[in-house]
Amino acid sequence: MDDEQIMHAMDLDDAYRVDRVLARGTGGVTEIVTLGESGPFVRKRIPSKLARRGVWGTLAECDCARLPHVIATYEMPDEFVVVCDFVPGENLEQLLSARGRLAEKDATRLVLQLCEAATALHTHGIIHRDISPTNVIVAADGAHLIDLGIARFRAEGATHDTTQLGTPGFASPEQYGFAQTDARSDVYSLGRVLGYLLTGTQPGVPDAADYERSLEDEKVVSPRMRAIIERACALEPSARYQSAEELAGALEGREPPESGGAAARPEEPLAPGSPEEPPPRPAASGGRRGPSFAQVIVGALAVIALLAAIVLIMHDAGVFRSGAATGDDSASSAQPQSSRQDQALKPDDSAGAPVAAPTTSEESPLEVVESGWSVDDQGFVHYGIALRNSGDAVVEYPAYTVTGRDETGAVLFSQEQVLSSIGAGETIWWGDLAGNPGQPPATVEFSANGVEDYQVGSGAERSATFAVSGARPVSDGLGGTNFVGEVTCERDDGSDVGNNVALSVLLRDEDGSIVFGAVGFASRPEVGSTTTFEVSCHTVPDYASYEVHALAW
Repeated sequence: MDDEQIMHAMDLDDAYRVDRVLARGTGGVTEIVTLGESGPFVRKRIPSKLARRGVWGTLAECDCARLPHVIATYEMPDEFVVVCDFVPGENLEQLLSARGRLAEKDATRLVLQLCEAATALHTHGIIHRDISPTNVIVAADGAHLIDLGIARFRAEGATHDTTQLGTPGFASPEQYGFAQTDARSDVYSLGRVLGYLLTGTQPGVPDAADYERSLEDEKVVSPRMRAIIERACALEPSARYQSAEELAGALEGREPPESGGAAARPEEPLAPGSPEEPPPRPAASGGRRGPSFAQVIVGALAVIALLAAIVLIMHDAGVFRSGAATGDDSASSAQPQSSRQDQALKPDDSAGAPVAAPTTSEESPLEVVESGWSVDDQGFVHYGIALRNSGDAVVEYPAYTVTGRDETGAVLFSQEQVLSSIGAGETIWWGDLAGNPGQPPATVEFSANGVEDYQVGSGAERSATFAVSGARPVSDGLGGTNFVGEVTCERDDGSDVGNNVALSVLLRDEDGSIVFGAVGFASRPEVGSTTTFEVSCHTVPDYASYEVHALAW
C-alpha cells in the first residue's frame, strides 16, 4: 500500500464510530459501529496474515439471507477490515444460558437453517471452520451464521490446513492438523451444535463427560437424534454425512444411504483460481498400507491425553498456581450447567428489595435509588436498577458496578456496566444480565461509580427523551417470552451519542419490587418519528406488572 492508499483507508476507518466491542482475540477484533446516520454495522478487524480476502469477496456473491451481507472491505497497514450488516438477536450460547436446552423440534429448526447457510458457503467453495454457538445469532427470522474470520477455500492436493484454528469442542478433528478441512468439517461442527442445543451442555473440556452422558440419556436426546449426531460427528470424514444438505435431509427424515469407511470424498466446488478438474487419484497399490486417518488421530489423541494427565498431576502437586478470577472474563464462555428444558427463574428472597448504594465519592452526583434481581437455574442474575443524577449537569458515560457474593461474603463476580448519558436531575432505568454460570450468588450489591471531570457536561445540555407505547409480552416461538412495542423520539439531545435506542424491560412483583430486567436495542428514530422494538427475555419469573424504559444509545 502506498501513502495515499493508507491515508484513504485511515480516513474511512476513522469515519466509523465504535459503539461497543463484541469480541477481541487472536483472530481479530469485532465491533458494533455506525457511519453518520447509518447503521449499526458489524466491523471485523482481521490481522493481515490471517485474512482470507477472497473468501470475503466471494461471500458478497452469496445470495443467502442466513449469511452476513458484506457492506465494505478495506486494507489497513496491519489489518484487513470487513464491514457487514448487523443482525439483532442473541447468540446460541446466550439463548441457552437464559433458558436451558431446547426441545427437539426447536433445535432441529435452527440447525436446518444453519445447514442452509453452510450449503450456500460450500456451493461457493468456502469452508466456515468455526460453526459454534457464539457464531450463530438467533434473530426474529431464525438462525444466522456469522463470523467468517477463519473461513477458507478448499485447496486441492493439500494434506492439511496451514493454520489450526476453531472452537474447542466444535472444531472437527482434522482442524488439529491431521488432514485438510472440507465441507464435512462443517458437518461435524453442525452435529456438535445440534448436540449442544439438545443437551444444554458444551461438548468440550471440561464438560465433555457430562455432554456424552446427556447424549446417551434417552430422556434428553431421542435415539433417532443421537444417531444423527453420532454420524455427523464421526471421526472419519468419510463416515459422516457428506454434505450439509445430506444432514438436513436426515433431520427432515430423508435419511441417505449409510456410508461406509470407503465412501468417496464428496464433490467440492472449485475455489476461484483452481483447475477445472482435480488431479487424478493414484491407483491403489498392493503391499502394506499406511495407518488410516482414524488411526493417526487416535494415536495423537492418546499422546494428548497422556500430556493432559501429566499436567493435571503437576497442577494437583502445586507446580502450577493461579489466582481465582472473580470478575467477568470476556474471553471465557458462558456454559449452561443444566440440561433441563423447563427451566424457570426463581426470584431470590431479597429480589426487589431497593438498594440505596452509596456513591463512590462525596463529589459524585450518581446514586442507585432502586434495584432488584432474580437468579435463573444457570446461576445468572437478571436485574433492574434505577440510577439517579442529583447534580446540575449532564454526566456522560455514567457507570455502576454489580457485585455478587456467596453465603460467606466472598466475591463471586464484580462487573461494571457503562451507560450512555444521564441528564441533570434525571433518573434512568436499566435491565441486564450479570454473573457467572454455575455460581448463583446469595447477595447482589449495586453501587454507582465515581464521576471524572471529563464526564461532566454543561448544565444547559439535555438528554434525549422517548415515549414507549403499546408494550406487551409475546411468545418467542421457543417457549419463552419477548416484549414488543413502539418507541417515539420526543426530544433530541443534539449530541453524537449513537444512533440506537436501548429498551430496558423491568418486571415487578405484587409489592412493586423489581424481580427481573433485560435490555434490547432498536434503531433510533428521528424526532417525532416512531419505530418498533422487540426485547428477548426468554424464560421469566412470575411477575405482576411490567414496564419498558428507553435510553439513547
